[in-house]
Amino acid sequence: MGECLPLEPWMYYAMLVGKFSLDEIKLAVFLQVIDSVKNGCTASVDHLSREYAALDASLSAYSQTGFRAYVAPMIGDKTYDQGLPFAEDDLTPEERAEFSSGKPRPAADILAEVEELIKKWHGYGGLLGVMVGPSNPQRCSDELLWRSTELAEKYNVGFHTHLLETKIQAATGHYLYGKATVAHLADLGVLSPRVSLVHAVWLDDKEIDLIAEHKATVVHNPVSNLTLGSGIAPLLKYRAADVNIALGTDGSSCGGNQSLVRSMCLAAILPRVSTPDYDKWPTAAEVFNMATEGGAQVLLAGDRLGSLAPGKAADLVVINLLNTTYQPLNDPVEQLVYGETGSGVEMVMINGNIIMEQGRLKTVDEELVLKEASKIATFMATKRDSWLEKTRAQFQLVDKLYKKHWAINN
Repeated sequence: MGECLPLEPWMYYAMLVGKFSLDEIKLAVFLQVIDSVKNGCTASVDHLSREYAALDASLSAYSQTGFRAYVAPMIGDKTYDQGLPFAEDDLTPEERAEFSSGKPRPAADILAEVEELIKKWHGYGGLLGVMVGPSNPQRCSDELLWRSTELAEKYNVGFHTHLLETKIQAATGHYLYGKATVAHLADLGVLSPRVSLVHAVWLDDKEIDLIAEHKATVVHNPVSNLTLGSGIAPLLKYRAADVNIALGTDGSSCGGNQSLVRSMCLAAILPRVSTPDYDKWPTAAEVFNMATEGGAQVLLAGDRLGSLAPGKAADLVVINLLNTTYQPLNDPVEQLVYGETGSGVEMVMINGNIIMEQGRLKTVDEELVLKEASKIATFMATKRDSWLEKTRAQFQLVDKLYKKHWAINN
């Protein structure tokens, strides 16, 4: 509901998630599962920013679908303005007062709720998982970051965070830490093979080397990165440094849908604008691996997921080859990566159970979910307008900061 906006002001629309009722949260889960499965996705991470009750409700909804879902509570203990690179002369005292939004919750209290979710849901039914999900380093205190690391290690779960999505965020790292953000994370002891870093568009070469050194994963979200004008991630540099790469879709609100095949296509072709040296361009097979084995690493499940082999979970997607994308059949992986739209997904099996057959989900009442979603459109638009009116002054200040930053840096 917020078109043609970059991340920083777009966040005011994204914050509407905090206004969803528990029933709306569950409905959003069912919509996400329908979209993902129909596009041939069998597992995903949901980085959801809500309190315990809503996170618990989302996991309860996922448990009814047969989908392999890992929920990473999107946590932070700073207000939105504290994660922006305000200089002393950027705002007047009156303008700064507009951003006052109460005292953030203590890190220990936030992580206690995450721990409760891990105890209740992680491993549930052999399908659900809970990760530790700091929103973004700039929106978290150092205490929350290293405590999150300790919690992830305690329960052997993933650590999932957004990182350097925009150029402003890159500047914020130096403003807050006096050094590059990834260097700060390394100094805190946060980086490890259990860490997945979403977006990672604005990393310098040293930061890429640090990620490779600590064997962390970059989750590439090409559609979202383009939709919000964030930039084009340096995928070729990640490959050259031997960084594990996974693919994501981000939210439908900044990507249009949950189509992993769409992400595969863009991941394959976008790097070509960065160099005429076509020997360096990623192949369809390499990109397919990012979407499968690369993603399994994010879930710390490379031994069980991401490929077809004896002893691994039976997560299968059957593609109908009787359509124009695959005829004549020359190279099925190339034709999948460059041509599939989701229309060819015929059957999906997760953990040995068929959850979609002949293009219809068996575990979710699609017709009912879509009907319920249609009913709340007007109500959601009213919520949006009310929220934006309430936060108009803050929105304008973020817009001012955004435009000033680009005026200085371009």
